Amino acid sequence: MRRAMALGAVASILFVVGCAEEEPWRGAPAHSVSARFEGLSDVIVVNVVDRLPLRSATLVAPDGERVPAYSLDVRSSPIVAPAQAEAIFMASPGVPRQVTRIDVMSSTALIQLPDPTRYAKDWPDWRVELRIGEPGSAGRDVTLEAPKPPR
Repeated sequence: MRRAMALGAVASILFVVGCAEEEPWRGAPAHSVSARFEGLSDVIVVNVVDRLPLRSATLVAPDGERVPAYSLDVRSSPIVAPAQAEAIFMASPGVPRQVTRIDVMSSTALIQLPDPTRYAKDWPDWRVELRIGEPGSAGRDVTLEAPKPPR
């Protein structure tokens, strides 16, 4: 019986930890904005964690050319998975299981480079412009430096 309970606890831990790895906002601060390359060398990934949703993301070239995001995904009130130590504690028999929710939105935008060679030559002169929230309300515009291209 004890062996079955121990195996059940281990399975629960692996499930909770495995689920935690899938969420992009795990460990992210309550408010953050970033633009970087992840995986693909010609796609900039913009991540915003804020109480307001990301409404637009645009890459702006030095000559004024504007490249809007081709994908924008917003998730409200993301679930924050417990840290591994908390998952182990929560998997113990008799401990109440709980999930923490925070009142923020996790937004991800994808921007494809129009010309990766051109971008690599003068990337410090490019910028990423974001619109967070709705115009006229509590929304705001944010400008980020363009990320360094991967090598």
